[in-house]
Amino acid sequence: MKKFRYRIRFKDRVGMVRDISEIVAQGGANIVSLEVKRGEIYLQVEPLPEEKLSYIINRISLIPDVYEVTPVEWMPHELAEQQLRTVINSVQEGILSVSKKLIINTCNARAMQILGISHPPIGKTLYEVIKLPDEVLELIRSGKPLEQKEVSISSSRGSIRVMVNSKPIFDDKGEIAGAVLTIMKMSEIRRLAHSLTRPVMVTFDDIIHRSRKIKDLIELAKTVAKGDSTILLRGESGTGKELFARAIHMESPRREYPFVVVNCAAIPDTLLESELFGYADGTFTGARRGGRPGLFEFAHKGTIFLDEIAEIPPHIQAKLLRVLQEGSVRRLGEMEEIRVDVRIIAATNRPLEEMVSRGDFRADLFYRLNVIPIYLPPLREHKEDIPVLVDYFIKKFNQKFNKSVQGISPEALELILNYPWPGNIRELENVMERAMNLCKDHIIKVKDIIINSPPFLLSPSEKYLHLKEMVEETEKEALLRALSQGGSARKAAKILGVSHTTVIKKMKKYGITLE
Repeated sequence: MKKFRYRIRFKDRVGMVRDISEIVAQGGANIVSLEVKRGEIYLQVEPLPEEKLSYIINRISLIPDVYEVTPVEWMPHELAEQQLRTVINSVQEGILSVSKKLIINTCNARAMQILGISHPPIGKTLYEVIKLPDEVLELIRSGKPLEQKEVSISSSRGSIRVMVNSKPIFDDKGEIAGAVLTIMKMSEIRRLAHSLTRPVMVTFDDIIHRSRKIKDLIELAKTVAKGDSTILLRGESGTGKELFARAIHMESPRREYPFVVVNCAAIPDTLLESELFGYADGTFTGARRGGRPGLFEFAHKGTIFLDEIAEIPPHIQAKLLRVLQEGSVRRLGEMEEIRVDVRIIAATNRPLEEMVSRGDFRADLFYRLNVIPIYLPPLREHKEDIPVLVDYFIKKFNQKFNKSVQGISPEALELILNYPWPGNIRELENVMERAMNLCKDHIIKVKDIIINSPPFLLSPSEKYLHLKEMVEETEKEALLRALSQGGSARKAAKILGVSHTTVIKKMKKYGITLE
């Protein structure tokens, strides 16, 4: 036996509901549900033996003006409830509805998952299931809306941070009848924000090269990308450290999660700590209401790239060390620690070993960062990559400037190959962009190659000085300026920050006299 549901279609008239109800009662059955619409009635009766049910249905079909009685799978209200349940269970937010007394009457599957419970908490009070701050509960009781309130709640999995929204429910008289709450994990919000704003990421296929040296480096980076160990990228400015960091992230299992770039030298010391670790509500003047998560929280399950790591001050070095050791961060102004699952890739062009010996960089932090060191060589050490880089930049700037430059002359390429490129690939890109702007033909020529690095240029023949000669030219020019400004060797020594004897020796070396 089971519950039976029928749709009864009829010519609309007064008394039809009464006639149907009388027949069901005479048959000794109870009506479970009855829904009346114009021209049709949906009837659900209690479980009955088949003979008894058939008798009742046959009698109903003989009622005057009834022309169809058919079984249905769902009553209209059941179907609506099922559809609503499917909708609320399909959304990414946890949904809870509560009465005026904060009794839970709806809880979707996502809310149960976030709270770490296996059964719907229907009938329980809200504060039994989710421990919200008192001010939040008061807003819900008073019928005031709550928007995007970040709170820390306790669950079976420990403390988690969620974003809570609440909308009041009013009855027909306009009085408060309850509220609907939505909750969403902050980690999911950050992931959603990342998916909407993530830049185009690069892979190892995007690293232009021909040399064996860079090829071996890429193979090494691909291998270490599979793990979670901290990576320290070393190399001069402009060698492509951020490019490698992005490619490592895209090669790793974390590729679907955020890649967060932090230039430690570009953020003032006073702001760097709050940027990295976040802050609580009211921590300092000008702080955003409700507080703010730090970049480590935003990078949860992803990768954080700490560029120019050598520039961070000592007190932040200590907090960074704790993140590496404990895997947790603490916002400024809060006592609670927040667990973060983040892979760290750091980069620097500074000699960290020397900084450690001078006491400018913590030795324990250096060893934590230097788990997998990768050295990116300067461009002068893999000049065989210059021709393919030049071709790449020509294609790139053709598209950017809507030009049709076909290549570079042998003389211009020779000029580029002979230059030491102290600014590495970044400097080469700048020189090629300048050349593409100046090029009036379809071939880049020597006259289009302008490298603004005096005194590197020796003569209009486009030959360059050796490093020793560059240093001497710079030193001589500085000495002449100081003597001109000071008027004496002693004053020039003070301007240059060297001894009087050193200035005299340099004047003799370069044949400079005060006259």
